Amino acid sequence: MTLPFELHLAGRNLSRHPWHTAAMVGGLAMAVLVMIYIGSTMASFYDDIIDRAIEQNSAHVTLWPLEKPAGQMQRALREQSNSVVQLDDRTSPRRRDLSGYHALAGQARGTEGIIAVTPFVRGNATISRGRLNLGVALIGIEGRDYSRVVNIAKHFATGSVPKLGPDDIALGFRLADKLAVEVGDHVHVATPQTQRLMRVRAIFRSGYYDKDLGEAYVALRTAQRMFAMGNEVSALAARCLDLNQASVVTASLAGAIPCKVRNWMDDNASLLAEIATVNRVTLFINVLVAAVAAVGMANVFSMFVLNRRKELAILRAVGASRGSLRAVLLAEAVFIWAVGTVIGAGLALVVMVYEQSHPYQVSAETYGIGSYATQPKAFAFASAIILAAMTMLGSAWWSSRKAVKMNPAAVIFGR
Repeated sequence: MTLPFELHLAGRNLSRHPWHTAAMVGGLAMAVLVMIYIGSTMASFYDDIIDRAIEQNSAHVTLWPLEKPAGQMQRALREQSNSVVQLDDRTSPRRRDLSGYHALAGQARGTEGIIAVTPFVRGNATISRGRLNLGVALIGIEGRDYSRVVNIAKHFATGSVPKLGPDDIALGFRLADKLAVEVGDHVHVATPQTQRLMRVRAIFRSGYYDKDLGEAYVALRTAQRMFAMGNEVSALAARCLDLNQASVVTASLAGAIPCKVRNWMDDNASLLAEIATVNRVTLFINVLVAAVAAVGMANVFSMFVLNRRKELAILRAVGASRGSLRAVLLAEAVFIWAVGTVIGAGLALVVMVYEQSHPYQVSAETYGIGSYATQPKAFAFASAIILAAMTMLGSAWWSSRKAVKMNPAAVIFGR
């Protein structure tokens, strides 16, 4: 199969000028490396934060009991007696719990997009040892079921949620340090309804200061007894098949279940806004890198074309069309783009593989993660490839403008 003469000439020109070719390929490869690495690094960093903040510390969707509308009794009496009634509704500050949660959980599991649902109890308690008293959020869970919804197993040294007995409690490591207790020691736990002596069954490390200092886990039935809730719970936690579909699942649940439904996006709106801002800045940096690379490629390509003016003029003199000249320069640009992109993407992968064994160390207190490494991101590779293609095509178009308009005779005879 005979190649078109434009491709033959493009390959011959690039091989005859190896230094120019290498300079353009190297410049484009470095631009691709920078664009891929910046995009992948920022995306990996925030993916790790999302994993720690959401996957390991909160449910995708949470179903809370509906709040009691204020003033219902007053309105009803006014409508019946046609007179002004002033009442003091002392039920308003009472804690509202979720009753009949088994039926609600079954209904939630039947909703498209939900893969796991579990109840939990959350209330305020005091943990004391000796003369030290600390306020904590006491969370009652069914360990195995709860770990299917929230990946708290990573917080424990064993990699699994311990089975909590009726008198067992799991403390955050900062809380344990404050109380000077270890696994097997006993602490006094008090709620407004009761108090009991409990054994420290496990100590967890979530990476978040407030959680490690101010939260403790007990068995679900234990929490129900300590808060005198009977068979009620505080809320239901649900896990979605896709983290990013939580808003769609929330809309489905809100229309079908008589509960207040919130998702992780509602609870982390500021974090998502920050990520969106960083993504816009990252895209701007990539476009800026591509623009700088385009200017450099255009200058080098122009010099490349200028050194071959007589060759191009002879081609025009023997009958080559302007379209053929453009095709030659375009073929050269495509070759440089293909080779430069492959080299740049390969270098980016090498850097990322190196980082897997030498991850960045960051402040666990600030970000909730102690280290992270850049992971390859498909969108970063795609955007770098597209921007690199635009860079080379723009350079080829800019360089060919004068080449196709030149007078062959003037160039050949030096006029």
